[in-house]
Parts: sequence; structure tokens; C-alpha cells
Amino acid sequence: MGSEMCIRDRLITDHVSGRLKVAPEHTEDGVLDIMRKPPFSQFEEFKRLFDSVNKRHDLRQQLIPYFISSHPGCHEIDMAQLAVKTKRLDFHLEQVQDFTPTPMTLATEMYYTGYHPYTLEKVYTARTKEQKLAQRQFFFWYKPEFRRQITQALQRIGKKDLIGKLFGR
Repeated sequence: MGSEMCIRDRLITDHVSGRLKVAPEHTEDGVLDIMRKPPFSQFEEFKRLFDSVNKRHDLRQQLIPYFISSHPGCHEIDMAQLAVKTKRLDFHLEQVQDFTPTPMTLATEMYYTGYHPYTLEKVYTARTKEQKLAQRQFFFWYKPEFRRQITQALQRIGKKDLIGKLFGR
């Protein structure tokens, strides 16, 4: 365990130049499963390790996570949960993007067909400008200009409990 700790410390202290960009892409297991990515808990554990090594070595390096909205299988509630979880981790997101279909990918097939090709289950996808904006706004929960719309969206989708978690009520 000692040598493992040393390797981890050396990787973070010697091979990160101040900002480490990582791509968890989402926080919700259902969306991550469709993306064929590991659970978000693995990213949370990585962040704990990263922060611990930085503190131990008196560094101020940052993790810069990359997230996607409107991916096939992602609903507004998933984005609301993403906002709560990234707030809890003290992130103000910078690296974000709406899903863009890319040729020859599983996600693009789901986007165009509306079905998961392996399970043949229907897969929701935000398609309209309004649906995409409704998801994207949750990335920016910390910006005052989005507070009213996010509050209204949480009320509309029956998640008033998340208002306090995002805005401290």
C-alpha cells in the first residue's frame, strides 16, 4: 500500500500542471450506463484522492470536469441531480456541452432511432431547442440569471426539494 500511495502522490504532484481535465460526463448512473461509463462514485473517489494528495503536498491544483447535457437517456431530473452533486463537490462548471450526434456511435444510433440497440428499450432524447436549454441551464445553477428558470423547472418536474439544495432555502 505504501508504494501505491507514493505512485499516486507522484502522479498528481509531478504530472499535473495545475489543472487536470477529466470527463465524468454525467453524475446519474442511468445516463452513465447508456454512455457505457463507470458510476459517478468512481469520480467522487478520485476527487477525494486528488484533493487529499494536494492537501498533503500543499498544492492548489484543480480538477476541471467535463459534462454533457441532452445525451440520449438524460432527462431534466438527471440534470437537476447533476447540479446538486456538482455543487456538493464545489464545482462551478466550465467544460460543458450539449450532446451532438457523431457518426458511427452508439449514442447517435439511440438519438436517431429512439431505441437502445442492445436492449430495444425506448430511450428518451431531448431534441428541441427548448428541451435542450431546459437541461443545459442546470450546469449554471450558480449564476443568478438562471435561478428563476431553474426554480420554476424544479417545481414543474416535482422536485421542489432540490431548490433548497441548490439555493440554500
